[in-house]
Amino acid sequence: MNRYTAFIGFLLCFTWIMSLIGGMPPLRLAWRLEIPLILCLYYYFNSITRPSKWQPLVAALPIVLVYGIFEANFMSLGRLLRIIEIKEFPELLNVLPVWIIISTGMIFSLSFIVFIKNLQFSRVPGMILGILPFLFLVLMVEAAPDYFLFAFERVQKPVTEWSDIQSAEDNGRIWMMLYHEAKRNSNLKKIADYQDDPAFIRKTEDIVTRLQFLETRKNVHLIVLESFVDPDLFKGLSFSRKPMHPDFEKIFKKKGSQTISPVFGGGTAQAEFELLCGVPALRKMSGMEFDVFTGKETYALPALLAKAGYHTLATNAYKPDFFNSINAYSGLGFKKSYYPQEYASGRDSYLSTGDVTGEKYMFDGDLLKQNLAFIREWKNANPGVPLFNYVISIYGHFPHQMNAQKRPTLIDVKGAIRDGHLENCINQFYYRTQALADFINDIRELDPESLVIFISDHLPWVYGPETYKKLGYAAGVKDFEYINRVFFFEDGRAVQYDKIHHYDIPDLVLDYITGGSHCKDYPCSFKAPKKPVAKEEHEKAYMTIMANAMK
Repeated sequence: MNRYTAFIGFLLCFTWIMSLIGGMPPLRLAWRLEIPLILCLYYYFNSITRPSKWQPLVAALPIVLVYGIFEANFMSLGRLLRIIEIKEFPELLNVLPVWIIISTGMIFSLSFIVFIKNLQFSRVPGMILGILPFLFLVLMVEAAPDYFLFAFERVQKPVTEWSDIQSAEDNGRIWMMLYHEAKRNSNLKKIADYQDDPAFIRKTEDIVTRLQFLETRKNVHLIVLESFVDPDLFKGLSFSRKPMHPDFEKIFKKKGSQTISPVFGGGTAQAEFELLCGVPALRKMSGMEFDVFTGKETYALPALLAKAGYHTLATNAYKPDFFNSINAYSGLGFKKSYYPQEYASGRDSYLSTGDVTGEKYMFDGDLLKQNLAFIREWKNANPGVPLFNYVISIYGHFPHQMNAQKRPTLIDVKGAIRDGHLENCINQFYYRTQALADFINDIRELDPESLVIFISDHLPWVYGPETYKKLGYAAGVKDFEYINRVFFFEDGRAVQYDKIHHYDIPDLVLDYITGGSHCKDYPCSFKAPKKPVAKEEHEKAYMTIMANAMK
């Protein structure tokens, strides 16, 4: 059989099989550019490798690896890989288990060695000449993105703005990755001359003025919890005892709300961006918006509150260089940011990870106890100054390790994948809700007339969205993999809202502070959940926020 026919047949079968086990849609519709591009690449790799009975396999190796990366990324995180996300690889190495790093490194190293050993170095001029068309394509994407987009949009099927995956099915994985990179570069060029949205700026200035004239400005505690999944949302699981700690259940009495995160399984900075900026994380400038923050102040909830007289502080339980958080927090308007001393010895901090033996990451209870002690001392030293207390945890991150001496397994899980990850997540939920209940009980004494929000950044990975689907998470509703828990505690009582988005939180906070007047004067989508706001309606605000953040 002709090797080219066999290779395309293999890719069609490979992508079809992967789609059956939770991968991307099969490669069957992208005949306009994707498959011709693949055939050209395959021809090029055949022409520069040594003839042998293994040549068809060696030439196919780079392309199959690329497609494997697309599948692994989608099955893990539920989204199409973008070129700019390569920049986030160092952050990924910080949190991945050693065995995954080693095995991945071995696969790529061996593949690279096999491919290099089979190159015909006597044909260097041909190699250079053959690669020029592909380099020209990359050059168009990076240096002349508008020309690339112009050509792309006239020969390919229309891009489905709300679905990367549908677009990839229609136009191909590689071409959609190139399209998104060209779109990002085009936006970066435009933002240099972007004029701030006057209506959005007037709105923020008006909000600040109203906050300044309030007789009482209440405190807000926004606690973002890493991979905080509620076991009760799994219809396909049963437990030997209730996963929620009784103290927490007594406080909230089944008044947990649901919120839609922008990410699944990773990308906490995207969740943070929405929670603090009040607009969707559209990824128009980078794979993660925080990556391009320079530290210059932009329009975000902490900045508005700071201008209105609030003391705004951020406490992060992990490393300061993770997701460019130092610049991001400064740009968002936090007056102070704190990290554990173990990760930031040169910075002023009240925080310590304590003993993380057997768990790697700082426990929520240790984080919140230290935060409460600091807040108590700060309030005594600054009476009458309103406070925005933002805390983000790291406990519960993959691989969900538990110290059996400190936190023994209490809950037997039936119906789970027997690898320990989901069981640990659920047992961690029990101990984490105990810590949250302790925080609420202390807040009742320390700051009774305040707003406390506990919100999950995103769901834990646990082998990707397909696992959640099989276990009946959120009853399998549309976009179930983005549905997370959020709990509200207002002025000493639990409050429940209809399903919201992460980017609704700033409006919800401002409405609480103003006693309900904010959403009377400005439309708040969380007040009218049956009439969702299209992401495009947020685009001008998004561009204004990013234009200022990137100065």
